[in-house]
Amino acid sequence: MGSQSRVVREKPSDFLSDPKDGICQVREIAGAKFAKAGLNAVHTLRRRQGSEMTSMHLRENMYMVTVYLTNHPEAQDVWKDGHHAMRPAMNAGAISLFDMRYHWEGDNMAPFEALNFFVPDLAFDETARELGSTFAGFDYDVEREYRDEVATSLARAVLPALSRPREIPMLFVDHVFSALRTRLLVAYCGLHPTEATTGAKLSPQEVARIKELLLDDAGADRSVAELAVSCGLSAGQFSRAFRRTLGTSPHQWLLEQRVARAKCLLRGKQSISDIAFECGFADQSHLTRVFLRKVGITPGEWRRAKYSDA
Repeated sequence: MGSQSRVVREKPSDFLSDPKDGICQVREIAGAKFAKAGLNAVHTLRRRQGSEMTSMHLRENMYMVTVYLTNHPEAQDVWKDGHHAMRPAMNAGAISLFDMRYHWEGDNMAPFEALNFFVPDLAFDETARELGSTFAGFDYDVEREYRDEVATSLARAVLPALSRPREIPMLFVDHVFSALRTRLLVAYCGLHPTEATTGAKLSPQEVARIKELLLDDAGADRSVAELAVSCGLSAGQFSRAFRRTLGTSPHQWLLEQRVARAKCLLRGKQSISDIAFECGFADQSHLTRVFLRKVGITPGEWRRAKYSDA
């Protein structure tokens, strides 16, 4: 124990302090945008074998949701307010839930990669109310492995924000965290939407208002909360009503509209970089990635195929 590295973390931002021995790299994901949503997300990449005692005593009403992106092949000694438990080896796709009101300690040994989401209890309270219930904590055993494909897919979806944070809009951040909260409440609290929350749709007037907010200013980075207020709904109620009405999430709908607008502009002589800016993309490479994903070819290829004389 005397040769161990020891890292003490008292708030989420402390996870960004790398141990001096270089065993572990820790990076915040799209920090400003996640902070605007009242959340934190931290990517952890432990590069090599080496003992490191981690002490977490945030003492806050929040949960740390750890999603393992690679195998954590060794069992781990953990202590919750001094009470010992043995966590099993974790496979990629497993999750852990840590109630941050308690003091946690753990002996990390093996290399692994994970995403840690810090979600306040107030956010779970709000989502539980939208589901027609209340939040009273999770039914979770630290000595079991929980595989969760939904949470893992959501975690992987935010990884591009590590290298391209400007491409991550608030609509996407809101979508990921709303979906994560709902998943955790349904899977580990047994909550389900009530009849009152399942069938509502947006009125034609509300749809027109939302389209105006999203399309009139291509550079505006609207949040789901802003759109929801304009309809007199909570963020969760709005997201579900939007999907029922238009068949997709606000984020995906906006991307489709921007791609459609780009196609119109590609008929002319305007440069692709200017089109990207005018349509609300971060830059030309961002437009190219989204266009390729949605259409199957790049903007330049699409322009040449449709308008060979352009």
